[in-house]
Amino acid sequence: MSALDQMWLGVVLLILGGICTGVQGPMNGRLAISTKGSFAAFLSFALGFWPLLVYFLADTKGGKTVDWAQAAKSAPGYAWLGGVFGGIFVLIMTLVIHRRGAAITNGIIVVTQLIISVVIDATGGLESKQRDCTGLRGGGLACMILGIALVTLF
Repeated sequence: MSALDQMWLGVVLLILGGICTGVQGPMNGRLAISTKGSFAAFLSFALGFWPLLVYFLADTKGGKTVDWAQAAKSAPGYAWLGGVFGGIFVLIMTLVIHRRGAAITNGIIVVTQLIISVVIDATGGLESKQRDCTGLRGGGLACMILGIALVTLF
C-alpha cells in the first residue's frame, strides 16, 4: 500500500489542492490584468509544467517504470484529453475571476464540478465506479446550489 492510499494524507492533499485552486485563479487573473489574458493562462500552464515534471521523473525513475506502449494501447482516446480541459479551465478562470470576484467564480466552478461529478457517478460515465444519486446526495447538491446563489446575489 502506498502512502497516497492513507485516508489522512489524501484529505490533506485535497485540502492543499483546494487552497491552490482558490489562490491560483486570482493570481492568474491579476497577471491577466498586466498582460493579455491568453498569455497569463499560457504562462500558468508553462510554469505548472515544472513541478509536474519533477514529480513525474521522481515517481517513474526518469520515465523508466512507465510501460509507454501499454499506456498508449490501454487508455481510451478521451482519457488523453484531460489536459485540454484543464487548459480551458485555466483560461476561463483567468478571463473571468477579476470581473466576477473570487467567491462567485470559484463557487460557480465548484458547484458545476459537483453537478457534473454526481452525474458521472450516477451513470458510471467515463468508466468510473457507479454511485447512485441518493436523496442525501441530491439534498447536498441542492444546498451547494443554494449556497452559491446566495453568495452570487448578496
